[in-house]
Amino acid sequence: MTSPTILAPLSALDHNGVERGSLTLGYILKSADNVKIEAAAKRMVNKWRMLAGRPEWSTELSTWCIRIPLEGDVSHRLKFTTSKLDVPLDTPITVLGEASVEILTRPALNFFRHSSTPSSLSAFSSSNTPIVSIHITELTNCTCLGISVPHGVFDAFGLGQILRSLEAELAHKPWVAPVSCETNIMSETLNELTAATPLYVDDPPALTVLQHHVVRATVKKLLTFLACNVYEYFWKKAVYLGEAVVKEMVQKVKDEVKESGTGWVSTGDVLFAWFLKAAYAKEIDETLVCVSTVVSLRSTFAPKDPAFDNYTHNSSIPCCIPALTKSELAAKPLAELAVLHRQSIDTVRNIPFIQAYNHWVATIGRKAMLERTFGTDSWVFTNQAIGRFDEIDFGSGSEMLAFWVWGTPFTPDHTVMLNKLKGGYIIEAVIRTSRWDIIAEAVKNVKA
Repeated sequence: MTSPTILAPLSALDHNGVERGSLTLGYILKSADNVKIEAAAKRMVNKWRMLAGRPEWSTELSTWCIRIPLEGDVSHRLKFTTSKLDVPLDTPITVLGEASVEILTRPALNFFRHSSTPSSLSAFSSSNTPIVSIHITELTNCTCLGISVPHGVFDAFGLGQILRSLEAELAHKPWVAPVSCETNIMSETLNELTAATPLYVDDPPALTVLQHHVVRATVKKLLTFLACNVYEYFWKKAVYLGEAVVKEMVQKVKDEVKESGTGWVSTGDVLFAWFLKAAYAKEIDETLVCVSTVVSLRSTFAPKDPAFDNYTHNSSIPCCIPALTKSELAAKPLAELAVLHRQSIDTVRNIPFIQAYNHWVATIGRKAMLERTFGTDSWVFTNQAIGRFDEIDFGSGSEMLAFWVWGTPFTPDHTVMLNKLKGGYIIEAVIRTSRWDIIAEAVKNVKA
């Protein structure tokens, strides 16, 4: 007898390119209890039934969906693998403190992700691979624990929900699984906005800026995109700034912004601006630099529907600051660049812009991609601190030493990912080694 299921649809924001990749969050721990973690993860999958689901394309709905089982033991729908190697981690393990300012080197992905784990939704569907994979590798000087999920189902917030559910199960604490149903509140909200009378007359200026950075995907543009990625791909490192260092840097900028009367900036605004200026400290010319940021719509839609506060799936659209030359970038004070970044975010977190963006994306068949042109750097900033990856406790003895985030099969070039770690912040980026050398010099200046 076939067990009952429901088909939970995903939204257009889940197949705007993210459906081709996955996220892997890799923790470096002192140790880990594999048996307890596996048992807790299986209990989690049984309670949060969507985690046991299988991606399925719906021709009728023209969208990816998750086929969710409603009854029975589904703990087999967790992919849990382990390995033990008589070698240390392939990169140094740096002790991180509140005064730390360090350049860190990314370890190998295979310590955190089993090679058989798919990336795309279509691969998960055809292979019937569980959508939650945990891989643990015991090494001589640490334990690596990786959690992998398809990006077409979860963003950083959704991945964070999985982590907090797992933590609750490890501690045998009560928790409530996010609700799954046969409708999607993101799709419904976006469809309502598309059908409603536009709240704008002319295209918002922020959309005009965006259209210079986000373009219709064509074969030629995809090939250029891949070529740019190959050039930058092999050097992924990170900057770690300790809590005291970040507090001093951010407060100084906040004070300058307050005194100028130009608004308000977040910690993320300041750190992204600092990193961008550091990367170009020795490149002052008239070539263009394009900067886009991933912006979540949860806070925009939550007043209408509080369910968005716990929305698991992708909820982001891009925003862009006007293109700057490297010389203009060098001349801008840190506070002014941070304000510019904040203003670009604020201009898209409103209903008129979202309406205009949704109408425009429909005209290009929703096949949008970030523009890549040789000689022009196109940055993507994503603040993943919303996932609260640093807060999970894997149990006694499992002190978190560090963590890394991977996009598979690859993370696009000039992608910068910001996360909290040990009270400070870790800034990961995919950029060429010459720029990392320049950033290393900026790090020395911060230390001084």
